[in-house]
Amino acid sequence: MKVLRIIIPLVALVYFTNIQRGFSQDITRAQKREIRNQEEDIRVNEEMLLSGIKGLERIKSRLEKVKSKGRISKEELGRKEKIVRSVEARLARLDGKINTQKEALQTYKESIQVNVEKEVTPVVEEKTTKTASTNNEDLAARAKRIKEAREKLEREMEESKAAFLKQQEELRKENQKLAQLDNQLKAEKKAIEDKVSAAKRRKIMEYEDDISVNEEMLISGKEGLNRKKNQLEKAKQEGALTTEDVTRKMSIIKRIEKRLNTLQSEINTKKEAMNALKAS
Repeated sequence: MKVLRIIIPLVALVYFTNIQRGFSQDITRAQKREIRNQEEDIRVNEEMLLSGIKGLERIKSRLEKVKSKGRISKEELGRKEKIVRSVEARLARLDGKINTQKEALQTYKESIQVNVEKEVTPVVEEKTTKTASTNNEDLAARAKRIKEAREKLEREMEESKAAFLKQQEELRKENQKLAQLDNQLKAEKKAIEDKVSAAKRRKIMEYEDDISVNEEMLISGKEGLNRKKNQLEKAKQEGALTTEDVTRKMSIIKRIEKRLNTLQSEINTKKEAMNALKAS
């Protein structure tokens, strides 16, 4: 996660310095709007990721302090460590989503460029081929290249087949392990079902852990949102932004607010479910 904290700001900086280049070509308003929407969604997710990393650092810091004082039971320590793993997993999924979004955006931009540039090459290549194929030596050289390319393709196909078989064997072994784990999990679940009070207590703890994770994300997200708002107000006062810049930044802020409202709603729902379980 420390690597993420270093890499993400750098990626974001490089990414947004190239935004203007993406609009330099002759594309429609609809295409520009699609690119802008994807870029803003990526930016929102990056802000949430950065806020989440800060929240994770706070959780870990508090856990280390508690551990150093030796005033925590083994069960409670396990719960705290589970919270840390849960936050790390959510941040990892969010980071993966950002990478997927960036790849999709890059593919979309390239598809627009290809449609424009593809018309130029074939004519020149066809003329060159016709000119170059007028003697037997060139025909022999081309035949040799084709033969070499075919041999290379056959080798790659064999390597791919071998890799596929190896992967199938690994998947088979993994499936066996999962089956064993599944049987073990079923046995553990049955043991828990035999103890109603223990199951109820465990469910309450799960709610508490989920609520704790979401509240940390919400706190960090609000801090990031306030920071973005202050930056925007300062830039507006200094006159450093165009009308389009202000509109885009406001759009990002609104998206972050929407995400945070959803997170708050999830917290409220889980608290209600937990309280109902406690009262039953």
